[in-house]
Amino acid sequence: MKRITLLSTIIILFSCTENPFGGNKKIANRTITGRVVLDRVESYPNGFHDGVFVWSEGLGLQATTDIDGTFELVLTASSEQSSGAIVDGDYTIHFFLGNYLISNISVSFAAGQVVNDSKLINIKGEISRDISLTRVLGVHTSISPKIITSGFDSEVEVIIELTPDRPPIFMNIRKVVTQRDEIYTGLLFKDEETNKLMYSVDIDTASTMREFIAGPTKKIVINFDYVNVNLPTGNYEVIPYFMIDRKDIPQGILSALGAGYNTFSENFFNLPFYRTGGKLVVQ
Repeated sequence: MKRITLLSTIIILFSCTENPFGGNKKIANRTITGRVVLDRVESYPNGFHDGVFVWSEGLGLQATTDIDGTFELVLTASSEQSSGAIVDGDYTIHFFLGNYLISNISVSFAAGQVVNDSKLINIKGEISRDISLTRVLGVHTSISPKIITSGFDSEVEVIIELTPDRPPIFMNIRKVVTQRDEIYTGLLFKDEETNKLMYSVDIDTASTMREFIAGPTKKIVINFDYVNVNLPTGNYEVIPYFMIDRKDIPQGILSALGAGYNTFSENFFNLPFYRTGGKLVVQ
């Protein structure tokens, strides 16, 4: 009993970052924390900065930002490389949204700990400055009517406003091209409570085509008949399907998003993207 008590006392006396069993190595800090600020979004709480994908190249860690833009990467606690500790060196952390330019920082580790950088990060893993992301394309979705009540059997109009901030912008979008006009389609209805796909609007003959988005704003209108739609009571987000054509995304990020992130399916929800509007209430 005395031996157990003595050992417990010794462990308690040591700092959490010290190796309690001796040696020069210290146990790695548990987290890297910081905040992301989105261009053209009001400061929290008036604007939300959530959903940014935070991915660490080489560390194998990922996270997403909360509504205030804060994030936390949980690090390996072991001090021994054989136990999965972080190898000494420089690591890049990327910050990604589908319609924003990627930002990144470089963090150094030595002896299992973050190396202090007075301009960026301290030894506790706290990033000292905000990480700013610059918008490439603004997306706002309007729905009429916004609230659907029992017995509604008319058309629903969805207007998607695309605002390119850094032209030229090309995107891949679903549509049908005839001799007379272009008919846009491709809507995904996400249940806001479960994040599951509940319904989709598409045209059988539609295909995904590359299109140039000219400024200052391009409006896309999609109409569909609600007669055959039977959505349960609830709150939904109507998400237009399209992919911005860009070559600057590291393959590691795309792999981390999982298979099918770029397909017209529920997996498309895995693509981090900042949109406004698109709310639909079914009563």
